[in-house]
Parts: sequence; C-alpha cells; structure tokens
Amino acid sequence: MGLTTYKRGVNNVYYTPGQLRDTVGLSKEAFRHWKRVVPAFANGRGHAPSFSSGDVLASAVLRRLTDTVGVRIGHLSEVVPTIFEVCNVSSWEALQNKSLVIDLEKRTCVAATDSALPVGELVVVCALAPLIKTLEFDLLNSSAQSHTKALPPISGSKRVREGGRR
Repeated sequence: MGLTTYKRGVNNVYYTPGQLRDTVGLSKEAFRHWKRVVPAFANGRGHAPSFSSGDVLASAVLRRLTDTVGVRIGHLSEVVPTIFEVCNVSSWEALQNKSLVIDLEKRTCVAATDSALPVGELVVVCALAPLIKTLEFDLLNSSAQSHTKALPPISGSKRVREGGRR
C-alpha cells in the first residue's frame, strides 16, 4: 500500500502522550487508567505524536470534570467520545467564546454560546476560554523546553500512515 496523509478534524498539530499528560496534568498512572476508558487515549501509542489540539482540549475538560466536579472517569465513558468529537470539530479560535455543555443524564455534549445554553437536570457547563488560554500558555512553554525532554508538535500534513499502521 502507498503512503497516505493522516489528518483528523481541523486541528493540524499533534502532540505526544507525554506532552498531553504534562499539559493536562495527568500522572502516568492516571493516563494508563484513562487509556482503558477513553477511546482516544487508546490510539496514542508510544512516543509518536498522536494527539490533536482538540484531544488536548477534551482531555483538559475531562480533567476538570474528574478533579473539580468529582465525577469518576468511568462514569463519563458514554459521553467521552462526544466530548472529543466536539473539541476536534472546530479550532480553538472558533471555540474560544463558547462553553461545553455536558448533560450527564442524557450523555450529550454541545458547544454553545452563553445565550444558547441548554438546561437539563444534570448539566455541567465548562467555559472554554480560560481553559484554552491556559493550554496555549502551557503548550507554548512546553514547546520552548521541548528540545531536551519531548518531541515537538508536528503538522498534520506531515503525519503519515503506511499500510494502515502508525
């Protein structure tokens, strides 16, 4: 089979598992546990860049839900794919003025402006602007120090798959 370009969503920059863990603040043990529950984490193997900017944002949202709200990651397993999908469909710039609205009862997630926030019985609203600002700062600082500790992010146009494997 020939080489094909691998590109997911609108976010063309990919990060290593270590960069994702460091930026989001996950320990290696928590990351291993999340790999069993979060399908997007199961795809990130080894040290190769495999997580998009949207994956990093979705992971930060999950971290807020588990650490701040106290929801166990296992209880989020049915809504996790939707959170990753919503975070990967648009750029951070497009999501900047929106909030993720996660309905834990209906297991749905949408990006909405404040005036369009849906109401439900078990709804968690996560404003994305402060989260994106923190992630951009952390990733910028991480890139400046990446010469000694991690692979730098790469453009999605340079990411390739051969024979269906990464």
